[in-house]
Amino acid sequence: MVKHGSEVGLAMKAGTLLARVGIGLLCSAAANASGGPDDFLGYWKTAEGDGIVQLERCPLYKDAPPTALCGTIVWDREVGNPRRTAALDCNRKVFETARFDGTAWKDGWAFDPRSKKFYQTRLTLKDGQLHVRVFVGSEINGQTDVFTRVASVPPGCEGHQPESTTVRGVGR
Repeated sequence: MVKHGSEVGLAMKAGTLLARVGIGLLCSAAANASGGPDDFLGYWKTAEGDGIVQLERCPLYKDAPPTALCGTIVWDREVGNPRRTAALDCNRKVFETARFDGTAWKDGWAFDPRSKKFYQTRLTLKDGQLHVRVFVGSEINGQTDVFTRVASVPPGCEGHQPESTTVRGVGR
């Protein structure tokens, strides 16, 4: 069937509109996507606002190249509180993930200093925020906390070591 005059114009306008919508959706998806493995690096304030964790590349074992992602507490709200009752968690390692799958860091563990428990973890970025999924067994049975990126860290944790020890996550 041959299209004439206004039919061709309408088809071209519809095609242009669809192309613009498609490009807009692709740009929106790219803005919300996790990006690369190094986009996770930096300082992240916890969901409760009681700590800041630094995510950086780290080795999985001694003398290995830094291919994993580790998180260490670099600020604890209790620093400088003379009446604190909880142990100070400065410089405690709380995340270690072994593999980036293109959208998330996974195959690792997270340590909750409040409950003193270890969990499996999956770290993703959504809309510029760090989504920390912790679980035992299956992700379906887990919980997600949302961390917010911060540009700097308040002083206080320099020179402090974790006050209580754990099997995995002591210091750096």
